[in-house]
Amino acid sequence: MRNVKVVVILLVAAAGLGWWWQCSSDSADTAARVDGVVFPAASVEVFVRVAQQQDSDVSRKQVLDGLIENHLFAQVEHDDEHQDGGSGLVTYSEETQQQNELFRIVRQVFSHEVEQALQAEGVTSPADLFVTELVTDEETLLPLLEVKPGPYPVMDADQEQAARLLVLARYRLLDDSEKDMTLADLYQQQNIQLKVQMHQMNTDFMREAAMQYVSTQFVLDWFAHHSGLTENEVLAVKRMISERQVKEEMLHGLGLMHDIHDDNPQLRELANAVTAAEVSAYYDAHKEQFQRVEKVRARHIRLDSQEEADALFRELRNGLAFDQAVQRFQGAAGSNSEKVFEQAGDLGWIDRDDRNTHWLRSLAFVQPLKKASAPFRSPGLSDQVYWEIIFLDEKLMGYQPVESEGVRYEASKSIAQEKMQQQFASLRDSLWQQAQVSYNEKWLNASDGQ
Repeated sequence: MRNVKVVVILLVAAAGLGWWWQCSSDSADTAARVDGVVFPAASVEVFVRVAQQQDSDVSRKQVLDGLIENHLFAQVEHDDEHQDGGSGLVTYSEETQQQNELFRIVRQVFSHEVEQALQAEGVTSPADLFVTELVTDEETLLPLLEVKPGPYPVMDADQEQAARLLVLARYRLLDDSEKDMTLADLYQQQNIQLKVQMHQMNTDFMREAAMQYVSTQFVLDWFAHHSGLTENEVLAVKRMISERQVKEEMLHGLGLMHDIHDDNPQLRELANAVTAAEVSAYYDAHKEQFQRVEKVRARHIRLDSQEEADALFRELRNGLAFDQAVQRFQGAAGSNSEKVFEQAGDLGWIDRDDRNTHWLRSLAFVQPLKKASAPFRSPGLSDQVYWEIIFLDEKLMGYQPVESEGVRYEASKSIAQEKMQQQFASLRDSLWQQAQVSYNEKWLNASDGQ
C-alpha cells in the first residue's frame, strides 16, 4: 500500500502565497505587519538562523511566511479537546514546552555567545551555577511528594502550596544576580513520567533535573538581557514559539498530526463516511497499491542437517545453479516420512488457497523471484527435523478485489486523509486571503544577500 504522508507543518511555509500580500516601506526594524501586529526583524532573524542551519537554501521570506501562517492559525478559535490544559499530565505544560523550545533555539542560534557568557562566569558545568547545596533529604521532601489517592500521582493543593515555599537551592545568573529554585519550580517543569520519579524520591533524577532547570534559566536570562534584542523583540520571539504550538495543537485537533495508521478519531470518522463509489474511484486511480501475489511456481531442496544446508546455501550464493543443486540432492527430497510433494524438488504451482495447507508452501509464497532462500528449519519434532531451501521460478500477480475489506480499509483511510488535508489547505488559504499582511520591501530585498 502507498504510505500516505500526513501533513507535516514546518517552520517554513509553502511558496506561492504572493498574491495575498503587499509591500511597504516600513522601518528597518520591522519585517512585516499582520493585521497590525508587528513582526520585528530581529525576532524573525532568530528563526531564519534556525531554519538556515538546517537548510541553507531557505529564504527569509519563506521563514517569515511560516511565522505569519502560525500567527494566523493561532487566532482561530478551536476545540481544546485534544489538549491537556497545560497540566503536564500527558506531556509537558504549555509554559514548560515554550521554555524548552526557546532554550533549544537560543543554544542553537547563540551557542558561541552563550558559551562565552558561561566562561566569563567560570561555569564549566551546571553544578557551578548553584550558590547553595541542593536539598534532597527525604525527611524534608517526602511530606510534599507523598502520593495522595487519585488517578495520577500528583501533588494535592496543600502540597503545592508547601512546595512553592520550599527552596531547594539558590542559583546565580549573570551580573551576580541570584534566584531561588523551589520544589514547585522543579516539579512543574516535569511531565507525568518524570513527576513519578520525584514522587518515588529518585534523588539522582532530581539532581539532574535541577541542573537542567538552572541551565535553562541561565540561558533564558542571557537571551532576555544580553542577546542584543529589545524587550519587545524577546517577547515577539516567545509569541512566535507560542503561536507555532497553538497551530500544532489545532492540527492535532484536526487529525493532521497523526500517522495514517494511528488511532485517530477524526480520521476514523471521515473514513467511516467514505462511500463505496469513492472507494471504487480510488481503487481505479491507485490500482497498483492493491497488487498482490496470486500464485507462484516453486522448487525446493530438503536436507538432513543444518551444516549440509548452510554449505549448499553458500554454493548457491556463489553461483551454483539451482537445477544442479536439485539433481545433486533430489534423492533426499521427499525422503522424510512426511511426503507431501509428488516429485522431488518440485512444489508446483501454489495459489493463495494452497499456501495455507503446508508451512513450506506458505514460505514459498513470500519468497523473492529467481533467488535461493536461506535454509529454513522444519517445525517438526526433534526426530523429524530437516532443512529446506526454496527457489521461486515464476510469480503471477493480481489485484485485491475492489469489494474486499482490505481495499475498503486502506482506500477509506487514504481518502479520509486526503480530505483532511484539503480541509486544512482550504482553511489556510482562507486565513491568508482575509489577513492584512504588509511586508517590509527593503528588508525582503536586502535579506537573502546578507
